[in-house]
Amino acid sequence: MKKLGLSLLLLIISCSQFAYAKQTLTFATEATYPPFVSMTASDKMVGFGPDLVHALCKIMQTNCQLVNAPWESLIPSLKMGKYDALFGGMGITPARKKVIDFSLPYYQNAMAFVANKSTHFVLEPQWLKGKTIGVQGGTAFQNYLQTKFGKLITIKTYASNMAALMDLKAGRVNAVFLDKPVAVTWLQKPDSQAYTTIGNITSVKFFGPGNAIAINQGNTALQQKINVAIKTMQTNGQLKKLQTKWFGK
Repeated sequence: MKKLGLSLLLLIISCSQFAYAKQTLTFATEATYPPFVSMTASDKMVGFGPDLVHALCKIMQTNCQLVNAPWESLIPSLKMGKYDALFGGMGITPARKKVIDFSLPYYQNAMAFVANKSTHFVLEPQWLKGKTIGVQGGTAFQNYLQTKFGKLITIKTYASNMAALMDLKAGRVNAVFLDKPVAVTWLQKPDSQAYTTIGNITSVKFFGPGNAIAINQGNTALQQKINVAIKTMQTNGQLKKLQTKWFGK
């Protein structure tokens, strides 16, 4: 009877360990942000972010599912428990830290304006006065523009950076403010040669100490596991290789 009880206990432990090892974590993002994340014609998610998440899940010995969702729905859906974590251009900011938790930062980014070369864009109050600047809504970029230039410019918000850049081409905005790597990738397209980047803006105050994985408040177990995985990637050189692959640095 004791042997049967012990065998049953070992079976339960074994099954629970197997179930944990096979646990599937759902990571969500808005996949309109190359080179961080985008969708291919065959509906495959690619970029620095997906590669990072797959590497983290491999280190954590966990299955992962990647979901593409609208940017403004990400944090509310995370808080409702629909997703386990968020990735992509998710910078650590004071406002976000009030409602969600973050992993260690894995990338420090810079921001820039994109404008047509013919406009001779100058990042000075006199030139900016009366101009219309496009930006993705609900982001730290929008907050930065409102705080720094709100009285000088008209801010036009969009559901995505790509939508803002399309309006730039249509002449509906004078410039678009976004992540510099995203801007540089867009400028490499054959039909974007008439445009250029202006500025190399960094600000811990507005954009935080870097991009990180967002986790629901109180989920310290997942937070710690992701932190260990990020440290492992930093130590073994995987993180640097991914940055070089997608950003060229």
